[in-house]
Amino acid sequence: MKNLIITSFTAFLMFAFSPTATAQEVGYEKGKTYFDIGIGAPRFGFGNSYLYNNSGYNSYRVPVLRANVEIGFNELFSGGLYAGYSHYGYRWTNALGDWDTKYSFITAGFRGTFHIWDFINENLDLGLGYEEFDLYASLMIGAQINSFSDKTPVNRTTNRSTKAFFGITTGAKYYFTNKVAVFIEGGYGASSYGLIGLTFKL
Repeated sequence: MKNLIITSFTAFLMFAFSPTATAQEVGYEKGKTYFDIGIGAPRFGFGNSYLYNNSGYNSYRVPVLRANVEIGFNELFSGGLYAGYSHYGYRWTNALGDWDTKYSFITAGFRGTFHIWDFINENLDLGLGYEEFDLYASLMIGAQINSFSDKTPVNRTTNRSTKAFFGITTGAKYYFTNKVAVFIEGGYGASSYGLIGLTFKL
């Protein structure tokens, strides 16, 4: 699985930086497919981690990972699918044995994006230029799967629940080539309040 992920990411980079014979605009374009992959700080477990670390427990966490694919419907709107993952836990050992508590959060659903920078440039006639930039706001609607596992020296408890998810984020991208951009995004996102990452325009 690890080799598959590395191979896939390498293929994306080769595609992104390979020369193209077809003229392509820099920045957001309608009709194109956009693949985002980002990493960020999780919404869950910060207070617990501080409390448990100061109480002698060993807490750990995995940074939020999020990926989404969108298609440019027109000059102002794009949409597609997203998925996010977050995980944290804590473990300790006492005279009775080992204890291990884990929490995992998977969020997935539909995502729609309004491209504010294009709207400003094309509809307000401000002539700001800078086509490399993409300022946007996104709405995410989907489901969040919460998983809990508690292992004690004598038994193991697991629980899983699903609830609706609704989030709004704003972000900015800068295309340093016609196929690749860096982005920063903040708001009530998929398991995170903030992300940084890369966008590949396919």
